[in-house]
Amino acid sequence: MSNFFEVSTFRQHLSTQWLGQDIRYFETLPSTNTYSKKVKNNEVNHGTLVITDDQTAGRGQYDRSWQGEKGQNLTFSIILRPQNREGFHALTLSCALVLVELLNSIVNHNCACIKWPNDVLLNEKKVAGLLTETVYLGNSLARLIIGIGFNVNQQNFRKDLVSTATSVRLEKGEPVSREILLADLLSRIEYKYRLWQQKQTKLLRRINRNIQGYGRWVTLQVDGKLLSDHYKLIGINETGRLLVLNKEGGLQSYAYEQIRIITD
Repeated sequence: MSNFFEVSTFRQHLSTQWLGQDIRYFETLPSTNTYSKKVKNNEVNHGTLVITDDQTAGRGQYDRSWQGEKGQNLTFSIILRPQNREGFHALTLSCALVLVELLNSIVNHNCACIKWPNDVLLNEKKVAGLLTETVYLGNSLARLIIGIGFNVNQQNFRKDLVSTATSVRLEKGEPVSREILLADLLSRIEYKYRLWQQKQTKLLRRINRNIQGYGRWVTLQVDGKLLSDHYKLIGINETGRLLVLNKEGGLQSYAYEQIRIITD
């Protein structure tokens, strides 16, 4: 199995109408999100895919770095021009849901989940992370960028990550074609994108059921402060805000940037 992403194989398996049809492949790139933000607006399309085999300065949530082994994983960004002007975190979680559903179909049912706000766990270890960013021209949204780092065939992790990170190959026990996997992933994302545009409540229900801690009493950290009370996790609404119930039965909502969920 080649360590280089084979664009021709990917194209053969891609069945989307628009997502990923325009592909920009780089052997090495500091960050697919940074490239996607800096490229001129008239040089990309709705659904452009930017992918690299070696992301040297990948970024995650809270400016954390994303570590990946060259040629073993999927590190890519998709460029979107949505008609909706709100609920972008719901779209990010829609992509996370796609990863969860795909992993459950490949490895084992119900072993993957979404860890708030934008990680995906497989057998309680991190297998993917998402980072959504926006580009504006004046007051107008020029593009929405969703970056995804997905551990596919990596077998060795740094000592400090061994207990918390995993890959599809480690859990499945055999290597996986990154090209076929990505083609399947984009097809599912394109479908979920349509549901998100239509503001389908069934999509939100599906997302919520797959968030770690859903329906349970959890501890919250809001704006960096740990709250003493417990709250029941309800899930997100169509704008992507997280809903929780307090012990008096009152409903509270938070923007995803504000809040972290502690389930242990």
